[in-house]
Amino acid sequence: PRSPDSMAGIYIHIPFCRQACLYCGFHFSTSVGDRDRMGEALARELRLQKDFFGAEGVETVYVGGGTPSVIGVTAIRRLLDEVREVFSVAPAAEYTLEVNPDDLTAERLRGYREAGVTRLSVGIQSFFNEDLAWMNRAHDAPAAEAALEMVAAAGFANYSCDLIYGYPLLTDEKWVSNIKRMIGSGAPHLSCYAMTVEPRTALEHHIRTGKAAAMDEEQAARHFR
Repeated sequence: PRSPDSMAGIYIHIPFCRQACLYCGFHFSTSVGDRDRMGEALARELRLQKDFFGAEGVETVYVGGGTPSVIGVTAIRRLLDEVREVFSVAPAAEYTLEVNPDDLTAERLRGYREAGVTRLSVGIQSFFNEDLAWMNRAHDAPAAEAALEMVAAAGFANYSCDLIYGYPLLTDEKWVSNIKRMIGSGAPHLSCYAMTVEPRTALEHHIRTGKAAAMDEEQAARHFR
């Protein structure tokens, strides 16, 4: 039985990315050729699960990945419309969309709001170009700064930003700088993740073959504190 304090929620995974991050262990593809078929499959799956919650109303919908922002506004709108059509969604439900800085424009952000997105999760990760390049992120530091400005200007009062710590390039000074820059941006929520070496990732391969240094647990502990 569910806890009386729990809420009904739906997580939807969009398995497409512009490029592969060094550390990522999630299921994804850098080819978006099947995105329309994937959207149709998700719609079918939602309808198959229409009785999952019974009479209980859905209070949170989270679209993650992968990188949902690579499939465009129209696909996101169709997906959320399908959720609202199939399930009993609370009027004040929270709709979260994961986005990357390199995908954001003022027009796209406006489209997300019109589609019903109420909260964004922005994959900043770092404000240092060399760190972003090491991670094989698709954006650079100026794009990270611009993304925060665009999100705030678009009227999203509720959004979260991600930072990663505990990897070889990140000195203690750089980590403090990242945190201060994020706090200074006015972002209402910050999520910090320790760099984790997942099996069968590029990072794991680089460490195993000596192309990259192993993670330092003491460094990660310092950054956590």
